Amino acid sequence: MAPKDDEPFFYDHDGLRLAGRLWGAIGQAGDAGGSAPLPIVCLPGLTRNSRDFADLARRIRDDEPDRPVVAFDYRGRGLSEYASDPEAYTVPAEAVDTLAGLDHLGISRAVFVGTSRGALVIHLIAAMRLPAIAGAVFNDAGPRLEIEGLETHPRHGRRRGVLSRLATRRRCRGGIARPELSGDGARRF
Repeated sequence: MAPKDDEPFFYDHDGLRLAGRLWGAIGQAGDAGGSAPLPIVCLPGLTRNSRDFADLARRIRDDEPDRPVVAFDYRGRGLSEYASDPEAYTVPAEAVDTLAGLDHLGISRAVFVGTSRGALVIHLIAAMRLPAIAGAVFNDAGPRLEIEGLETHPRHGRRRGVLSRLATRRRCRGGIARPELSGDGARRF
């Protein structure tokens, strides 16, 4: 039996019971002889889950009642089972889990919406199964993280300059020292 709007569904992958939420039904528009609209697949950030997309799903379906929206809970988040190995919590594992969820639902192509880590998962899905990506929206993600932008953020504003000084002092990226960078070069990096 298919889940009702905003009810969880479950599938098994990599020895785990994983979960997601579905609004609408996959392929429901095809009943009138037309092609079914592409589903929208929503992927949350690092510590978030499928419930984050409930309002978005409802708004999309208010405008397009035949368009299905699906959101996934990564392993160890939301209603998905926890993996016993801490090393199992990686973006590649989450991408493969998501592809298994798409297969479970019979989705071969979709428009993806990824928030933060979800955008990284979309990048890997594109590398693994490019034809699955009809389009992508990256929310709260980008190719660079600018120190100046962080300093204008309300949480960091009261500590203005701390991040720039840290970047200059550490001259590192991903824990790898970069002694060739100094001063403005380290800030730009």
